[in-house]
Amino acid sequence: LSWEAHITALRRKLYLASATLYRIRDNLPEYLHKDLYYTLFESHLTYCISVWGGAPLQNICRIIIAQKHCIRVLFGDKHAFLDKFNTSVRSRPYSSQHLGEEFFSKEHTKPLFKKHNILSLRNLYTYHTFMEIFKILKLRTPISIYDQFTISPRKQTSLIIPHPTNDFVYRASILWNSIAPKLKLIDFCTKISTVKNYLKKSLLKLQHAENPTAWTSADCNVLLISNITN
Repeated sequence: LSWEAHITALRRKLYLASATLYRIRDNLPEYLHKDLYYTLFESHLTYCISVWGGAPLQNICRIIIAQKHCIRVLFGDKHAFLDKFNTSVRSRPYSSQHLGEEFFSKEHTKPLFKKHNILSLRNLYTYHTFMEIFKILKLRTPISIYDQFTISPRKQTSLIIPHPTNDFVYRASILWNSIAPKLKLIDFCTKISTVKNYLKKSLLKLQHAENPTAWTSADCNVLLISNITN
């Protein structure tokens, strides 16, 4: 599945949420902006993300752009953005009104993600998918989904990869086998809250380990988590 219809509808919903945040952000203190992001934006972004989040990058790039737009709206440099449109001679000399490359460039979002400890879309997919499969294997519910996974007889925390498909079980199994050993999970006795906190910290470190300003493919490469946690 390409999830084209869902991604199109979600993109529209996310931009509507960003527009709402833009209208109300100046009427609320800054310490509430992060709560607003989680409540009005990320709640839509992460709905069923473990199912559609594994779609090809060319399909979800529009959602990635929508998330960056929201981050700029809530946490970006508002004064620098508004100053670009002060074209009056009284506010900006005529010699400085040439619209060069700097005028059209957008603010880098990666430092904003780091400052507010926010995960990017692809790392959100990793986080939610891993936590869902951890809960399924730990609690064995729902049993209909638990029966779709095959635990290795040699190692309790390893899964046997099914035949390659594009469904949740196949992608989740690969993700689980890539991350679980690096988080040093030896059984399912670990508390869910502990795994949540450790996984999020690891993904945040991974997300900002490569380049401080530009996004790279290494920012969401779960195979590099061991380089961060060790």
